[in-house]
Amino acid sequence: MATELKVPTLGMDMEEATIVRWLVEEGADVKKGDPVLEIDTDKTSFEIEAPADGAIQALRGEQGDILPVGATLAYVTAPGEEIPEPREEAPAEESGDAAGAKRRETSEGHAVPDSEDGRRVRASPAARRAAAEMGVPIESVSGSGPYGRVYLSDVLEMETDAPAEETEPAPIDAARREPLSRIRRLGAERTARSFSEVPHFYLRRDMEADRLVELLERLRSKMDPAPSVTELLVLAVSRTLRDHPRLNGRYAGGELEVHDDVNVRVAVATDEGLVVPVIAKADTLSLRELVPKVKGLVRRAREHELSPEELSGGTFTISNLGMMGIDSFDAIINTPEAAILAVGRFRTVPEWWDGGWVPRRVISATLSVDHRVADGADGARFLADLQSVLSDWELLL
Repeated sequence: MATELKVPTLGMDMEEATIVRWLVEEGADVKKGDPVLEIDTDKTSFEIEAPADGAIQALRGEQGDILPVGATLAYVTAPGEEIPEPREEAPAEESGDAAGAKRRETSEGHAVPDSEDGRRVRASPAARRAAAEMGVPIESVSGSGPYGRVYLSDVLEMETDAPAEETEPAPIDAARREPLSRIRRLGAERTARSFSEVPHFYLRRDMEADRLVELLERLRSKMDPAPSVTELLVLAVSRTLRDHPRLNGRYAGGELEVHDDVNVRVAVATDEGLVVPVIAKADTLSLRELVPKVKGLVRRAREHELSPEELSGGTFTISNLGMMGIDSFDAIINTPEAAILAVGRFRTVPEWWDGGWVPRRVISATLSVDHRVADGADGARFLADLQSVLSDWELLL
């Protein structure tokens, strides 16, 4: 039987993918594992490999077409094998609203075009929802994405640009517009959706960091490569999360979905925007295993070499801006995760002790939490346990 090639799912929040280009032609012979198609998701571009040996047949979709997760892309056939009868599927161009927004349908069950001339507009599900709520025809929105695709930011920009009333516009200074990179544009859409849909609350605590600093200095001469603050935080946070499953879970349709694995994301600044690679099963790694793994992910993120697997499946995120001189900040939750920890720089603060002021080194930590999943007490207990680990590293053994 012919082997079906489908759009894969690379994460709980992936809904669709855009075809960038086919790497093979109809009827070409391929080996299992050969790259046959390049697609673009909301995280990165990557190549899809042939699922079996044979001839690739019935290629579906062209450059720029948007397909939902699970859509059939092609078949790989061995000699004598036949391609199954095609199922009733929406055209590739009409599938951009799949999995995230419901398709508008007539009573006969056919997809309704976006415009009177029958044209179907390429648009993300979030953009379609926002346009419907604002009463804006989706076909009137100018898309900034590949092949004119409309993103949420495009729709929101229309609302911002719309005049409140018909008055003579005040003169403004000349300004120029620059297109956002794909990573920044997608980040804008995702953070806007998270901040508007997820009820955030924030817990702030200055963590005593004397022992953390001492450990860093001691390990510099004992480990190669030596760990950074971020890598020690990944170790401490991942182990602490074992006892706080709510913060390692997600809100799913009125229920709490708890993950068995602790997969910690680390926010990395790149020249094209913020990238958040995943350290899978971080709580099971020793420090000697963790340090080179995190450093490798950070390097590949900045060189745009991360694989789809290294960008998917995160359950908790750490964002550290201490190396940039930031005291503290509030981070937006990376949905569908339930929490994110924002870390600032080391600071020395005075503390009254035994009749006098003494200097104390601290590091700020702000925990952003999805209130649908956890409450303030849950977050406070997590920060207290994290402080215990930072003050006494033997607790990790």
